[in-house]
Amino acid sequence: MEQDGRRVEHGIHGIDRATRWAGVLLCWAHAAAMALTAAEAMLRSATDWWVVTWAATAVLFITWALLRAAQKRLLRRAASGEDGQDDPSSPEEPTHYDRAA
Repeated sequence: MEQDGRRVEHGIHGIDRATRWAGVLLCWAHAAAMALTAAEAMLRSATDWWVVTWAATAVLFITWALLRAAQKRLLRRAASGEDGQDDPSSPEEPTHYDRAA
């Protein structure tokens, strides 16, 4: 059981780092896309670099969203494992259908 906790804890730290870096890259790509789009609009140039930055922003957003979902799943698993709420026979915690809305 202790090994599972360590594995989940190690997984949480790894996914936290990856999610944080994806978020940072997403912010920078979005800022670059907005700046290049504004520069292209003001200068009326024929370069299409802004298309690449918007595509990178979309890819990074999808990556960040998937990493964030995995991060939340790991955090929920770690929290439920620590509290002992996975055991339906626990007398302290009623089952989900017994709880009032």
